[in-house]
Amino acid sequence: MVPPYLDRIPLVASLTRRELRAYERRHGRPVDFSKGWWHPPVTPEDVLMSEATQITSRLQLTPFVSITDHDNTDAVLMLEAANTRATVPLSFEWTVPYGHGFFHLGVHNLPQLSHVEVFDALEDYTRRPSPAALPVLLDRLNADPHTLVVFNHPLWDLAGIGHAVHADLVQSFLRDHAHQLHAIELNGYRSWRENRHAMKLAEAWSLPFISGGDRHGCEPNSLLNLTHATSFPAFVAEVRGQRRSTVVVMPQYREALVARKLGAASDAVRAYPARPPGQRHWTDRVAYERDGVIRPLSDHWPDGGPLWVRSAIALFDMATRAPFLPASRLCVWLTGASSSDR
Repeated sequence: MVPPYLDRIPLVASLTRRELRAYERRHGRPVDFSKGWWHPPVTPEDVLMSEATQITSRLQLTPFVSITDHDNTDAVLMLEAANTRATVPLSFEWTVPYGHGFFHLGVHNLPQLSHVEVFDALEDYTRRPSPAALPVLLDRLNADPHTLVVFNHPLWDLAGIGHAVHADLVQSFLRDHAHQLHAIELNGYRSWRENRHAMKLAEAWSLPFISGGDRHGCEPNSLLNLTHATSFPAFVAEVRGQRRSTVVVMPQYREALVARKLGAASDAVRAYPARPPGQRHWTDRVAYERDGVIRPLSDHWPDGGPLWVRSAIALFDMATRAPFLPASRLCVWLTGASSSDR
């Protein structure tokens, strides 16, 4: 997903294309972006604390926090090792290849005794999808009454196959599997227009909608659920059994979405001097696999990369600081890139 984003940044785009061409000349092959990934600038403890603090301080309620990484449960297992597992269900975001595209399902509260076996089966489907296996796996998730399966940001064309094709794929997926899903997500980092359509989708398929965040920075979620339940399994029972869900919109969701996204991107590239070595700079948080060995980008760019990369990062960091953010928002609006789907 990285190249299309880089290709739309003024000035940076042409420099990036130059570097990519130079790499291909040197190595005889293009850069394989599927070999790289990044870690958010927050630890699992940071995420749990920020979410719980928002709920206790602003709503004066007891928090239940479910943390999901993409196809990964490491964060929750780290929290479990730190003895905070009591408040955090074992959850993750499952990438589900389907037709010409793929979807994300939020799988919350996997059974503790069999979670490794279940996770491995779901992960295997992501690597080697088989249409016949999908309903079997979804039935397996449904077999545990305390597990919640949510269709995350259903209208977001993550695969880039085109809006119309993606919309048809969503309808096909729901025709096949709506009875095996428990809710549709309203996402705090998608536009209200898209979320309204997600609500209509949920209504059309007789599914409740619940909150989700897709946060990748320091800001806590802007959409939350309210519940009378006193435990996460009881909340699951409300959604699954009673099809009841109440979503509260926090004040930050009403802020301009482009400004919030710029803020999250700024969180991702900002330096954090107080962090332990290996977590302070954005190049520490970007990793890549080469010849079977995983390394942080800082091994290759110990000084932060070429001058133009360092300059671009510094300029972006400055442009997203509070005094300059209004001007940055205006620039983004003038380029026509202020909507959440662009």
